[in-house]
Amino acid sequence: MSAKRFLAPALACALLGVTAMAQSADAGLPTTSSGKRPVRAPAAAPLSPTDVVLYTQIDNDSGVGVVSQDFEAMYDNFDSEGADDFVVPDGVTWAVTSVTANGVYFNGTGPAAAVNLTIFADNAGAPGAAECAYPLQTPADSAGVFIFTLPTTCYLAPGTYWIDVQARLDFAAGGEWGWESRTVQSTAAALWKNPGDGLGTGCTTFSPMLTCITAGGGPDFMFSLTGQTVIVTPTALLVDTAGAGNHDGVLEMGETATIAPTWNNGGADTFALQGLVSDFSGPAGANYVVDDGSADYGVIAGSANANCATATGDCIALHMDGTRPAQHFDALLTEQPAVGFLAPTADALPPKVWTLHVGGSFDDVPSSNNFYSFIETIFHFGVTGGCGAPGYCPVNSVTRAQMAVFLLKAKNGSAYVPPACTGTVFLDVPCTGGNFDPWIEDLAGQGFTGGCGGGNFCPGNPVNRAQMAAFLLKVKLGGPYVPPACTGTVFTDVPCTGGIFDPWIEDLASRGVTSGCGGTLYCPGNPNTRGQMAVFITKTFGLVLYGP
Repeated sequence: MSAKRFLAPALACALLGVTAMAQSADAGLPTTSSGKRPVRAPAAAPLSPTDVVLYTQIDNDSGVGVVSQDFEAMYDNFDSEGADDFVVPDGVTWAVTSVTANGVYFNGTGPAAAVNLTIFADNAGAPGAAECAYPLQTPADSAGVFIFTLPTTCYLAPGTYWIDVQARLDFAAGGEWGWESRTVQSTAAALWKNPGDGLGTGCTTFSPMLTCITAGGGPDFMFSLTGQTVIVTPTALLVDTAGAGNHDGVLEMGETATIAPTWNNGGADTFALQGLVSDFSGPAGANYVVDDGSADYGVIAGSANANCATATGDCIALHMDGTRPAQHFDALLTEQPAVGFLAPTADALPPKVWTLHVGGSFDDVPSSNNFYSFIETIFHFGVTGGCGAPGYCPVNSVTRAQMAVFLLKAKNGSAYVPPACTGTVFLDVPCTGGNFDPWIEDLAGQGFTGGCGGGNFCPGNPVNRAQMAAFLLKVKLGGPYVPPACTGTVFTDVPCTGGIFDPWIEDLASRGVTSGCGGTLYCPGNPNTRGQMAVFITKTFGLVLYGP
């Protein structure tokens, strides 16, 4: 029994906290703190080549160690714990691999038989649920400075946490361990408790440490966390290229499609990643059904990418049925990336909302059409609305007037509106209400065309594949752009014998925009169809139907 229990009640209350250390020591019982001692040089865990200091409070040593200890059974009412908080900033996850807690032995020389280390989530300003628990650890021990190498990485999402360090040490064998306090406060003040109240502070639940122990030296404890900052970034999305579905690369109503995202590990640490579907929704009318709500990306090395389809084959699967809400509509899939597979934290990393264009937009472009995915892509980006709902007319030739709209919308976005026309640029573009007239004059005004000769633009003429090469590259790269000299070795029907479009055609091929019209031919004089135009536009301007 503590000696103060024999004091008069009034005197005992007056001396609580301040005298607890002295009276217990006199009685040969545990005390609240070490008392003031010489300040030691700071100590922290050595860093591995890939680790960084995530957080540190190893500074401003007060010279006082506050008991945080699990005693032997006869001293159970002296068992105590200290806890201090820290914050993981928004947008990242911390992968904690080692922890340092600066402490000191007093009323004996130790060492601790083991140490309990726990990291709790915050609950209204105090430790809540345990996020990572490491009971009975045997850290490196340098005169009471504990350096833990964690047996499993502790992954922490953005938010506030509490670290709790408690030595398992018999008082009779080694005295006490005190967690060193510091003279400055970061975030909230450290907390402390002695559930059995053997130390007579009255703090049987977590309370501000200095309120419990006025001789505690300072408001915070000394500790540091090292490891890696986990940064994962979505980089690509494959839709309906594996698993169930028809593998045309486009999501359609009525099919169960595999959704295969790619994520990048932006740090140096290696970790396992999975994705959890938290929402799949879209416009009213359709039913949005998740068939497989998780994706497994396996273990991702530092700076590497992982796609669930190639990493493990375990990807998200979903389907839609019901009524199509509109000709063009997108569904939204929210994926929550989570680091680790043992009880992944639901909010560990920022979620990604994937936009899923739903194909089958045109009655005359079935999924079996060679140009299907390209037509769906330019429709999704608002480059075209088709040739009159619900058709696209893929085999029709593209007129020079239509081409002007295709090119300028592909370059500037679906919301782009050209300046008003004047009727003074081309003789056959009078600006008397023609829908294409402003687009044609804008194309010329930006230096992308000089017309078809004689002051005319020839808006109703089909644009051929040779002309298309020059138009695409000029709009993409700027009016002054000049292609490299041609060689005559790319297509057998582009001999490079003086044809003005030959360099443009070979340049377009070198950029992977075209491989010709079949065999070794390019068919430069052939009219450019609306189906072919979709491919040219998509590849030239790098339009991606699904992705970040």
